[in-house]
Amino acid sequence: MYVGGNVLLTGTSLVTGREAQTALLWNTGVFSAAIIICFVRMWMFNKGLFANRALYLADKFIFLFIVALILNFSNIGSWFYFGISIPILVMTFVKGPRIGYTALAISFFMNLFLSAAASLTAFSKNAALGVDFRLKLSFILAVYIFYYIAVLLFSQLHKCGLESEIENVTDIEQLEEKCLKLESSWEDIKQEYDRLNSSAGILEESNKSLSKSIAEFYTLHQISQAIGSVLDIRELLKRLNDIILGVMGVSYSTIILYDENINRLKVNTTNITNINELATITDNINSGILLEALNYGKTILENNVDYMQYIFTCGRDINSLICVPLITSSRKYGLVLVEHKYNNAFDEENVRLLSIIAQQVGIVMENAELYDEMRELSRKDGLTDIYNRHYFQERLETEFLHAKTENYPLSLVIFDLDHFKRFNDNYGHMFGDMVLTSAVKAVKVALRKNDIMARYGGEEFIILLPRTNLSEAYEKVEALRKLLEKHVIEDNLISVSITASFGISSFDECVLNENDLVRTADDALYEAKEAGRNCVMTARKLLE
Repeated sequence: MYVGGNVLLTGTSLVTGREAQTALLWNTGVFSAAIIICFVRMWMFNKGLFANRALYLADKFIFLFIVALILNFSNIGSWFYFGISIPILVMTFVKGPRIGYTALAISFFMNLFLSAAASLTAFSKNAALGVDFRLKLSFILAVYIFYYIAVLLFSQLHKCGLESEIENVTDIEQLEEKCLKLESSWEDIKQEYDRLNSSAGILEESNKSLSKSIAEFYTLHQISQAIGSVLDIRELLKRLNDIILGVMGVSYSTIILYDENINRLKVNTTNITNINELATITDNINSGILLEALNYGKTILENNVDYMQYIFTCGRDINSLICVPLITSSRKYGLVLVEHKYNNAFDEENVRLLSIIAQQVGIVMENAELYDEMRELSRKDGLTDIYNRHYFQERLETEFLHAKTENYPLSLVIFDLDHFKRFNDNYGHMFGDMVLTSAVKAVKVALRKNDIMARYGGEEFIILLPRTNLSEAYEKVEALRKLLEKHVIEDNLISVSITASFGISSFDECVLNENDLVRTADDALYEAKEAGRNCVMTARKLLE
């Protein structure tokens, strides 16, 4: 049995015989065609033919036609309307009103055509079926009107969804654009950060370099101030040692000087105050390692001191040290030794800074040495190599003040060579100069270390005898007179002897002030000459 003709209300229509065979052939043909069309669509999809819009629309039309045809030839009755409505409304909501209206129209006319054909066939056989057809037609129209309204509603929903999707897409695009801008800004910020970070690194290095330069400048400034304000070399080294302590921040700083004559080191200036520690470093400073550093100009940096290697640190709780030689182009002056109680207290920057200080100290010592030499030369008489009158006057003021303050005697002797003019006249000035230098050497050998001898003018000389009273001075001078009397001066074939006259005065037996001391000694010399020369005369005592 087969039910066909798309019975709309009841879904049933009883047919037999030849009509059933015809309906079966129709159903078989429709379903076969549907299967073939599905395979054809799959082949076209794989070949990419649906890229052509005309083929795409034709495919959709044929697809909808086949669906409607299958539904109309299926024995589903009233369920057909519900079945056809679902895909139409879904397609309308998803694809838009165009496809919804198209599917609705195709379905409507296909349903109408097939229903009409089936009803007319039945009507030709039975007139009562005409009424049934009109009712069916009215129901179809009513249902499709309802579906039309539903399509309109779903079209609006699609439009709203589309607008919402467009807004979402716009928002997404704007958001993507903002993200791109933010990403670009982030890249710019990152590049700026990297640039600033690099600049910060460069600035930090510059600050470190500037700090080092400032420290070096400060050190050099302090040294230059010390050089300008302190003339005494010992006091100057003490000041420089204090600068090293302040700049380096060490526990101990010691300036060690080198004596070339005995090849030994000696502690000159240090801030070590403990007697035992000072004795340790003084007794052991001539260890081989320090002498080697000085001889080879080698800097020592040790952050983990071995007491057996550095004997001068034994028992002094020293764990780090730097030793830099004091060397100039002319000579070796000694070493600068800085010590710390902590391990790993020093680095290469400390060595560099101390080397700069050591260079300055070496230059200072060289300049001080040259200054002492120049000052000594300025004090000396160029011919006889004894002090000149100007320097003697300075020393006289100093010694007289000390004698007066400390209440000890001070004697002054003036002497000149007798008949010196005849040496110049008879033998020439060259021989006369020889007589002067020879006489000075003879007298100088007989003087004490603290005695001061100077050339007072021409062949006249002056001697200052600290802590010597008048009688002691007389005995000493008489011995000098006898020494000169026996002194013979020879030059090739020339051989002569000399004599000298002496005048002596003494503080506080003869005078009470500095000027009178020189004046009364000069008066005594004049008396010695008046007495026949080659004699010693003393000034009168105050009590006489």
